[in-house]
Amino acid sequence: MRFDTSVTKASELTAANLRNVAKTLSVQQLSRLTLPEIEAVVQAVSKVIPAGNVPGMILSGLARLPGRRIPMQKMKQDVTALFSGLDHVMDQAVYGAFFAGPAAVLWGYQNLLKLAGKDPESAFPEGTWQFYADYALREDTARHVNETHGFDSILKDHNLNLSKTDRLTAWFMASVTCLHQYNALLQNEWRERVAISLLEKHLRQENETQRAKRILREWELQRPYKRSEEGAQYDYPTYRRKKFEAFIQSRLQTMPEGLLSAWKADLHTNELQELAAYQQQMSILAYLEPGPYGETRIPFRFADAKIGVIHHDSYYMLPVVDEMGDPLDVLTARAQIAALLTSPFSSPSQIASLAKVKRTALAELRSKLNPVLVNELDNLKFAPILLSTDIRSRALPLSELRHTERGVGSHALTIFDTSETFVFDQSHIFFDGAWGTALAEIMTNEALSWARYLSLLPPPTPTDSRVYTTLTLQLSAADLDLVQQAPKVSPEAAAETDKVDLKACLSLRKLFKQRNERIELTINDLLVLYRAIHAATYTPTREVVNEINALSSVNPDLSASLKQLVMEGSRINPAILIPMDASLKSPRDRIFPLNIEVPLADLNLFAMHSQALSILSVYESAARAEQDVLFASFKKIQKAYLSTLAGFGVYLSRAKEMASQGDSTPAGAIK
Repeated sequence: MRFDTSVTKASELTAANLRNVAKTLSVQQLSRLTLPEIEAVVQAVSKVIPAGNVPGMILSGLARLPGRRIPMQKMKQDVTALFSGLDHVMDQAVYGAFFAGPAAVLWGYQNLLKLAGKDPESAFPEGTWQFYADYALREDTARHVNETHGFDSILKDHNLNLSKTDRLTAWFMASVTCLHQYNALLQNEWRERVAISLLEKHLRQENETQRAKRILREWELQRPYKRSEEGAQYDYPTYRRKKFEAFIQSRLQTMPEGLLSAWKADLHTNELQELAAYQQQMSILAYLEPGPYGETRIPFRFADAKIGVIHHDSYYMLPVVDEMGDPLDVLTARAQIAALLTSPFSSPSQIASLAKVKRTALAELRSKLNPVLVNELDNLKFAPILLSTDIRSRALPLSELRHTERGVGSHALTIFDTSETFVFDQSHIFFDGAWGTALAEIMTNEALSWARYLSLLPPPTPTDSRVYTTLTLQLSAADLDLVQQAPKVSPEAAAETDKVDLKACLSLRKLFKQRNERIELTINDLLVLYRAIHAATYTPTREVVNEINALSSVNPDLSASLKQLVMEGSRINPAILIPMDASLKSPRDRIFPLNIEVPLADLNLFAMHSQALSILSVYESAARAEQDVLFASFKKIQKAYLSTLAGFGVYLSRAKEMASQGDSTPAGAIK
């Protein structure tokens, strides 16, 4: 009740202040909104970001800026002020729980821009998702993981046994190559998407919609993630660019000359205006500087980059370039790594505990830590990729496997070795799911290429002239006490399963097509549908019930909450958030979120499913004379059932199509 009262008062104060500012500044003339529209925005903003007079101050400042575009720095200052205002009005943790934190602040700020007659797009030159990720996906628990097995599987198939030195050298060289070629990799990603997107746009203008839809899928089926034998003389980005150019040229041969000229002009204009900014936005040659509310990406040069190696819980830094500024050659790297692996162990580091500290508190915590430790943490920032030699068990869940030394969360990527697979722990600020998965495959293939070469060499010899450095990252008793007192991120909830039978799903899709060619359900669509069905039909096992009951003697409140959760679970239709690839429309936008709630009640699937099975059961035991009538009844139900599934597929397809264009409700909310 106290919380409701304080929020109401804060909202009323915010609304009153906004109205006064809007009236003083003649917002109706600035924004061209009607008075009822202005009042609606004022009410909405005051409820979502009840930050007292801060929104009014920001609106006043925005209104005084000339033109419709605002500088990015001004936007960051305003958003920080909104967060700070909320801190003064109410408990930030409670606000985050009830109002979705950063998303609500960004939504409120977009509406202030609307009131001031400013262009919201110009305030977020890197797209709203990038800005959202910098604020909302900054914690250790927001990182995501990919796992590849190709490196060890192919080595095993070819009976290649690498030494520990060569195993690490292969991945070190893959990491150096990745950093050296990263701009070229991003250029390929950008050019492929924009070229196809613009071609689709021009084809649709010529009423060639079906032809336009096929182009992207055709390229996805051909897109290489490694060099074949024909591309041995090229590096991977060059090889992939040549493959794409050959692909796109084959599609352009039958295009009208006017369409072709317009497409080329559009592509050239977009490249001049957007490519460099996209490469800067997505580059992992940067570290994250934590602020009280968000992260700032600080770029650095390739020549200043290092590859971090975690060996026996100690951190080592190897340069990526030699004295001439060229990428470190493989023989030098091999000799350095041989020396590193045979050197006496350093004292284990203890900075894994810092990764669990909330990023909001990290900046203040650093100012209190031992200056020597802080200096070494600053050195660690220049390692965008960390390679861990400390073998982790493949049997561990991925969320647990990564809970070891992994930096402090200011870098892009940590790679763990399970001796059977490699696990890529990636920051959402630098990687989305699709790009993170693609890079994991590219790096795995690159490491495999180096492994083949290294397997042909004589055993490595450690060098006496060392270019790597050892970081002193041990925490004193005073440091440990400070870290212990610092606020920590909440433990993540994670689940893994290997029970999804993709072959059965593919067979089901084929059966659907045989019975109703209008059914266009993808594997993901089937999983989304099953998630809703599972939630509606789930009953806990006896073991789960017993555990909940046993908990009542230790923590009765928690036990009661769990019982209520289990009882009410089947009455809740869960919404599923699906990240849609926004890069096809605009690479900088990265992700458009899609919120799907399966309309089970409207679909009536349970009743039709039960009725169909019931008729089949009776049919199988019925007399021959009755079977014709029963089969006709079954066919009628089956037709309705399959038609409903076809309609559901159309619904999902349309929702995904809208989301990929940024037209979904969640995407609109973030915008």
